[in-house]
Amino acid sequence: MLVLSTLAASPVCAQDAAIPTGGDTAQVVVTATGYRTTGTKSDLKPLEAPMSYEVYDTELLSARQADSVNEALRYVPGVTPESRATVTIFDQYTIRGFESYRNYYDGLPLQYDGLWNLVPQVDAFATGSVEVLKGPVSVLYGSAPPGGMVNQTAKQPHSKQETTVRARVGTNALRELALDATGPLSKDVDYRLVALARERDGQQATTEEERRLVAPSVTWRIGASTRLNVNLYYQDDPALIPSTPLPAVSTLHDAPYGRLDADAFAGDAGWSGMQRETTLAGWKFEHAFNDKASFLQNFRYTKANGFQRNTYNNGLAPDDRTLRRSAYFTDEEMHGWVIDNQFALRFDTGPLRHRVLAGLDYQRLRTGVGYGDTLGTATPSIDLGAPNHHLFDTAALPFGFYTENHAIRQSQLGLYLQDEARVGALTLLAGVRRDRYRSEDDARTSYDGFPSAGITEIRQYRTSGRVAAIYQLGNGLAPYLNYSTSFEPTSGVDTETGEAFKPTTAKQFEGGLKYRSQDGATQLTAAYFDIKKRNVVVNTPDFGKYTQNGEVRSKGMEVSWNQAITDRLDLTLGLTHLDMQVTENEQNTALVGKTPVWVAEKQASLWVNYKPLDRLDLSAGARYVGESQMDALNTGIVPSYTVFDAAAMFRLDKTWRIGLTASNLGDKRYVGACFDTDNCWMGAERSVELSLHATF
Repeated sequence: MLVLSTLAASPVCAQDAAIPTGGDTAQVVVTATGYRTTGTKSDLKPLEAPMSYEVYDTELLSARQADSVNEALRYVPGVTPESRATVTIFDQYTIRGFESYRNYYDGLPLQYDGLWNLVPQVDAFATGSVEVLKGPVSVLYGSAPPGGMVNQTAKQPHSKQETTVRARVGTNALRELALDATGPLSKDVDYRLVALARERDGQQATTEEERRLVAPSVTWRIGASTRLNVNLYYQDDPALIPSTPLPAVSTLHDAPYGRLDADAFAGDAGWSGMQRETTLAGWKFEHAFNDKASFLQNFRYTKANGFQRNTYNNGLAPDDRTLRRSAYFTDEEMHGWVIDNQFALRFDTGPLRHRVLAGLDYQRLRTGVGYGDTLGTATPSIDLGAPNHHLFDTAALPFGFYTENHAIRQSQLGLYLQDEARVGALTLLAGVRRDRYRSEDDARTSYDGFPSAGITEIRQYRTSGRVAAIYQLGNGLAPYLNYSTSFEPTSGVDTETGEAFKPTTAKQFEGGLKYRSQDGATQLTAAYFDIKKRNVVVNTPDFGKYTQNGEVRSKGMEVSWNQAITDRLDLTLGLTHLDMQVTENEQNTALVGKTPVWVAEKQASLWVNYKPLDRLDLSAGARYVGESQMDALNTGIVPSYTVFDAAAMFRLDKTWRIGLTASNLGDKRYVGACFDTDNCWMGAERSVELSLHATF
C-alpha cells in the first residue's frame, strides 16, 4: 500500500486510451501504460514482431465454442493439438514438434511441478484471447519447452455496462449455463464477473465431466497514470477424465473381434476420474511515471488439490483381447506464487529509438503427492472385445502394495533485459536473461512392505538470449530473422561421470516474411525454423545407463494466411511441414534418425467465414493432420486423418442470438496419437452443440 500511495502521488503524464475490441458494439478498455503482448512484453504487435506469433480472440473462440486450449489450437499452424483428445485433466499438444502440458495465464505460468497430474486449467469461456508464441521463450519467461508457449489472457473489466448469458446443450448430454457481466462500479472502478456451470458425459464409456467456475475482477483507475486490477479465479472440477490408454491392437490394428469404437474405455467405472479444485488470486499494478518510464507488477497466488483414480495397462494376453491392468491413485495438493516486475523505459540515441524492458520475476511452488499402485496385484483384467466396466471391488484393491509420498519444493529466480530499438523501417530486438532454478524432492517409497527414502536436488543456472530483426519494406512486406535459446531443468545423475545433469538447452534459427496489405484484407506470415534441443538425457535400452549427450532436431515451415475476399467472405489457411529427428543418442543408436512420437509431419487447415445476411454468420473448416509415429523406434504409423467442422450464428435481435456448432461432422473414427504399442488414444468423436445467447 505504501508503494501504491507513493506512485499514485507521482506526476500525471500518461493518458487513458480507449481501445475498440471489435464486434457489433465497440467496448472501451481504459489502460495507463498500453497493451503489452506475449511475444515481447511491450506494445509491439504480432505483425510487427520478428517472430512467429498469433492471437485468437474471444469472438473466434466463442464462434467455435472452444472449451479448452486443446480445442482452441485446432487450426494453428505448427501446433499438433489433442494428442490425447479424450483426456481433460490437462491440455497436451506439441509446438514445432516439442511436447507441452502447461499453459500461461495473463503472462504468468499456470504453476505445475512438471512431474505429476495436478495441472491448473483456465476455461476458454473466461479467456479473452489465446496467444501462441512459437520458438524458444526462455529470454522472457525462464524454463520452457523449446517449441513455444500458449498464453491465455483474462477477460478484463470494461467501462461500459454489458451482460451476456449463455445456455448450451449438445451431444454427450451437454448442459451448460454461463454468465459474463462487466461495467462500472463507480467513476474510477470497473468490474467483471465470469461464471459457468457445465456437465456432460465423457467420450469414453461411463466417464463424466463436470465444472463450476467463478472469476470476479475489479480495475481501479487510481489516477490518470495508475491502474490496479485485482482478480480471483476459482474452479471446481468434481469430474475430470484422466489418461487411460488403449493398445495398438484394436485401435490401429485389427483384433480378433475387429477394432474398437471411438468411445472405447479400458478402465473401470468404479475406479476412474479425477476431482480437482483450483484457486488463483492476484493483481496487476501499472504506473506511468511519465511518457518515458512505466512500471508493471503482475502477481498470482495458486492453491490447488486433486485426487485421481485411474488404471494403466500391462499389455495384452496372447488372445489379443484380454488386457492386463494395474490400478493406481494420485493424491496431490500444491500452493505457490509467482511475481513478475517489469520496468519499461523509452529514450533516443541519435536515430535509434529505444524501448528498454528490465524485469525480475520469481516463483515458488510447494507440492505434496501421495501415490498408490497395485502393480497388477489382484487387479481384474478386461476383455476389450466384450468390455465389462464394473469389475473392480475398490475396497479390496491392494494399493498399499506400492506407495510413494513426495514433498517437492521448487523455485525460479530470473533477471532479464530487453532492448527494442527502431531506426526508420528497421526494428531490432535483443534480450538476455539469467535464471537460477532450485528443486528438492523428498521421496518416501514402500514396495511390498520394504521402505526406502531419498532426496533429489537440482541447483541449476542458465543464461538465455534472443536477437531478432524485422524490416518494413513499405509495400506491406516485412522480412525478419530470429535467433533464440531456451532451457529446461533436468534432474538426475550421469551414470558414467557421477555428475549431476545440466539443464537441457535448445537454440533456434528462424527466418520469415510477414505481409499486410494496405487495406488490411490480406495478412500473411511464412516462417522457416531450425531448432536443436541439446543435453537431452538418454539411456540404454535396459535403462542401466543414463548420460546427457542426446540431441533432437526439428526444422520445418509454417504458413498462416488470412484473406478477406469480400465484406462478407473471408478465409484462414494454415500449412505446416515438419522434419523432426533424433540426431544424437550414443546410448541407443537405434533411435538415431527416428522421429519422436506425438509429432505430425504435415498439417493443413482451412476455415471460411461467410455472412449471407446481416443477421447470419456461417463458418466451415477442414483439418488435416498427417501421419505420426506409433513408437520411438518407428515400428508403426498412426495414420493421417481429415475432419470437418462447421458453425452458424443467427441474431434474432439486438439481445438474442442462436449458435450451432459441429466438430468432426462425419464422425470419423481415428487414432489421435500413440506413445508405444500399449498406449494409444482415440481421436475426438463428433460433437454438436446448440447455444442461446442473451446480451443486454
